[in-house]
Amino acid sequence: RLENHYFFNKGFFEYDDQLLRNVDIIRHIPTVIVQGRYDIVCPARSAWDLKKAFPEARLEIVPDAAHSGFEPGIVSELVKATDEFASL
Repeated sequence: RLENHYFFNKGFFEYDDQLLRNVDIIRHIPTVIVQGRYDIVCPARSAWDLKKAFPEARLEIVPDAAHSGFEPGIVSELVKATDEFASL
């Protein structure tokens, strides 16, 4: 239900590229973008566009994953990033 609430409200963005346009607001936050290579729900182009606008972020393309946060490669990268953030 929560996910549908966000989809219905367009993520509460005023325009489609709001994150890219306003990346300066979050530029100071350590960021890791985790993207499955075979994700057809959120294509890798979106992650690449964010990385280009936000070069301080690290982009991890998981070669054997698609969209699910439960895929082993995705889980591994998320845990790795979380552990790194915990040490900041």
